[in-house]
Amino acid sequence: MAASFTAAGYAVAPFGEPCDVCVVHSCAVTHQAELDSLRLARRARRDQPGAVVVLAGCLAQYAQRRLAPGEAADLLVPQKDKLRIPVLLHELAPGQFPLPPPTEPAPTPAFETTRALVKAQDGCDFRCAYCVVPDARGPAASRPLEQVVAEARRLADAGFREVVVTGANVGCYRDGTRGLVDLLRAVEAADGIARVRIGSIELSTVEREIIDWMALSPKLCHFLHLPLQSGDDRILRAMGRRYTRDEYRRAAEYAAERVPRLGLGADVIVGFPGEDEAAFGRTVELVEALPFSNLHVFPFSPRPDTPAAALPGAVPAAVRKERVRRLLGLEKAKREAFAHGFVGRDVQVLVERLDARGAGRGWTGEYVEACVTGPGVAVNALLTMRATAATGSTVHAAAGV
Repeated sequence: MAASFTAAGYAVAPFGEPCDVCVVHSCAVTHQAELDSLRLARRARRDQPGAVVVLAGCLAQYAQRRLAPGEAADLLVPQKDKLRIPVLLHELAPGQFPLPPPTEPAPTPAFETTRALVKAQDGCDFRCAYCVVPDARGPAASRPLEQVVAEARRLADAGFREVVVTGANVGCYRDGTRGLVDLLRAVEAADGIARVRIGSIELSTVEREIIDWMALSPKLCHFLHLPLQSGDDRILRAMGRRYTRDEYRRAAEYAAERVPRLGLGADVIVGFPGEDEAAFGRTVELVEALPFSNLHVFPFSPRPDTPAAALPGAVPAAVRKERVRRLLGLEKAKREAFAHGFVGRDVQVLVERLDARGAGRGWTGEYVEACVTGPGVAVNALLTMRATAATGSTVHAAAGV
């Protein structure tokens, strides 16, 4: 979105500074995300009375029937139109906003980090009982492979060393007979791309093929995010998930066997309707048993118009909060143990920033936070160094060691 404004002749200003247009890129995945998006839009209207406030993205599409005209913003822009905001502003107020010139190809995205995101796919057809993505982003759709690779090349030309291939359900990527592994091979072949990272992969899609390619690829980062959501089969069925506890366990163990020192992440929803202490205990048991290095833990958030919102057996908020706390405690211990396992080994770190002491801060390919020192440490440097220590979940490495 920022790149589309720049291409149309606008200057991008930090949030909160005087502006003509204020865009809030919204999220609807949880009730709290929705509240935060609306709060930011209302704050923009209060602090920037002369600006046109735009609410873009998932919430603008998912909740547009529930939002009165002008209630949250001057302009609601659903997911499919969010790269056309300069054009929509001209249609809203042609005397105030000029018609932007056509751009072909689309502007290269602008990022403030040293990693760049390349969206290969959007939308989802899975219809999990708790999820609004199918309504907020529509059915699954993939970009042509050549278009994705061309964008990756432009990002490499702009200086990005690492790209993250992502999508709402990127494991469903298809371009004719070509799937996600074909896309990853093509992106990795682009000149200037040193590392490729893959977004979250749903079980029952192409997880085995991705794992096998990860074991062979010289550029694909050794980090795999496999959403779990629950370790109890009854809850998984109620959620509408497409795998069992044992199928998940076998996939995670296969990944750890094929890719040594794999970073393994997952999403977990606690307090889903009907989740009793025994069901939660089975989730804890599975998390303890598998080699996770990273977990995203969410309390269940009922979303309007989803099947889960009408399910009986609601779990009290206090219980949900306590279960989140327990799982996050387990996640912290696993994340720290995983980081300490790299001491004495070489790690590859992409430096994203320099701290106040001049040390480089970034991430290893396994998605471990790193602090690096020594000659050659600079923003956007990709360094292979020996990890000498770890504090908490951060590894420390130095050049020449």
